[in-house]
Amino acid sequence: MALEKLRMRKSVAIRTVIGVLGIATLVVVGGLANADITPPPPSLTGCDFLTGGGFIFPDGSKGTFAVGGGCRHGSGIAGVPYWGHLEYHDHGLDLNVHWNDITAYFPEGPTGTDPQTGQPTGTRWVCGTARTDLFGNVDFAVRVTDAGEPGSSDEFDIQLTQNGVIVYSTFPGAPHTLGGGTGGGGNIQLHKPNNSTTGVFGGSCPAFPG
Repeated sequence: MALEKLRMRKSVAIRTVIGVLGIATLVVVGGLANADITPPPPSLTGCDFLTGGGFIFPDGSKGTFAVGGGCRHGSGIAGVPYWGHLEYHDHGLDLNVHWNDITAYFPEGPTGTDPQTGQPTGTRWVCGTARTDLFGNVDFAVRVTDAGEPGSSDEFDIQLTQNGVIVYSTFPGAPHTLGGGTGGGGNIQLHKPNNSTTGVFGGSCPAFPG
């Protein structure tokens, strides 16, 4: 049953993501997904961070997650890594994903402001490497959206690749909301930049959907 579900998952269409401060150019050849994230010129202002957790229902099965990502102390400049974490569990497949490191953090589209909280709203990508109990080591790309409070319109989706080949993806049928039409629950929170979130959007994201 698990293998049948995996075969039903299809790769998503090629997309080019243009962030406020970063550009992601996608190249997809023969079903292999690859993204070259080109960071903007170095700047010590403008980057931010996110935290979140909740659950979605990919293919009818429950997927629970906890995610974080962002810049910290000069991320993206002179080899300083990005900050973040990822835990994901697909209860239908009994797939567990635990992050190893964070390799990219960048925006998609404009950044707004939640009138209730004054915190930023918008979409961010968090990418990195992880270990799993079904596939071994993988690359991951997570897309999250903070659509403002109370969080029922926030979004979460994830894709895993191994040697450029997609082994798991929730992007068919995306976006999965945290309480909207696709069910789910939880909250994604974008946070304002502060003195520790210095750095630039960018990084490397081999698992970027394509």
